[in-house]
Amino acid sequence: MNNQRTIYLDVIRIIACMMVIIMHAPIPGAGAEGHGPFLVLISYLTVPCVPLFFMVSGSLLLPCRKEVSTIDYLKKRIGKVVGPTIVFSLLYMIINNSRNWPISILSIPFSAQGHGILWFMYTLTGLYLLVPIISPWIRQTSKRELEIYLLLWIITQCYPYLSLFLEINSSNTGILYYFTGYAGYFLLGYYLNRYPVSLKWLLPLAIFMLPLPLLNKVFGWNLDFYSVFWCLSAPVTIMTATWFVGLKRLCEIFALNMRLSTISGLSFGIYLIHIFIMRTLLWNWNVITEISNYYLQTAVVALFTFIGSYVVCKIISYLPYSQYVIGYTERNKTIKH
Repeated sequence: MNNQRTIYLDVIRIIACMMVIIMHAPIPGAGAEGHGPFLVLISYLTVPCVPLFFMVSGSLLLPCRKEVSTIDYLKKRIGKVVGPTIVFSLLYMIINNSRNWPISILSIPFSAQGHGILWFMYTLTGLYLLVPIISPWIRQTSKRELEIYLLLWIITQCYPYLSLFLEINSSNTGILYYFTGYAGYFLLGYYLNRYPVSLKWLLPLAIFMLPLPLLNKVFGWNLDFYSVFWCLSAPVTIMTATWFVGLKRLCEIFALNMRLSTISGLSFGIYLIHIFIMRTLLWNWNVITEISNYYLQTAVVALFTFIGSYVVCKIISYLPYSQYVIGYTERNKTIKH
């Protein structure tokens, strides 16, 4: 069971990594003109990537072990993200020619610096801090109590739709304000890892969610895309849960026994470095920019970005202290071997 569980979580990490890269792959500019529907579709279909990462973390970390003290837990978990956050913050600040270095460096503990993709590191750190607090509740809570929490969380994601005909207070004084945010994905990952959920009703719901951005435009609802079709929205939550359950079920059916742990372990580094590989190198490579077919060009960028990011992270993983750069190391394994 543990082996099977690890495999399906590895698969989810890898798929989430690919989604992130595909989302960012389209090259902007003149070549993107006339491809608005494609760009919206590709963003909408790949947006479950980050929620999937949070759900995998929730599956693995909740609840934390009783015998491990909060201090020891935080040292291990927070330490894993501090190094890579600092390293890549400085890297992207150098690449982007940051002009206000003192303020940017002092701001690193509080907000993403250097590049926007680092927001993920801060949200993940916040969830790590939450684990020792909610773990005692999770150990003694029932399935039904978890479902009640998740239901209230889903309701907050429906606010943009409900506000079309109701008066909704979505501010920090709202009744369900403390049920909002990415902690819901953390708990959803734990829930779906522990309790079986059938795809018979989840998959049709996910399919029903697919045309919503198009309907939003056709019927003139004028709903903000990043409010109703992004990470913290009911449609994306349903699609994310479907990916999670579907991949878990797929690994059970085919009894996958692939060695995916290395690729999965490097997913952290791949996420952090892919923007550099993609936008600094590939977007400026004539061989790629001269591809006339925009869809083929996007596919080539995504493929080369994944391969390039993996190779760079694999090389880094053999260097001393690589765990403080990409959150993973092969060095100790090699020495033991």
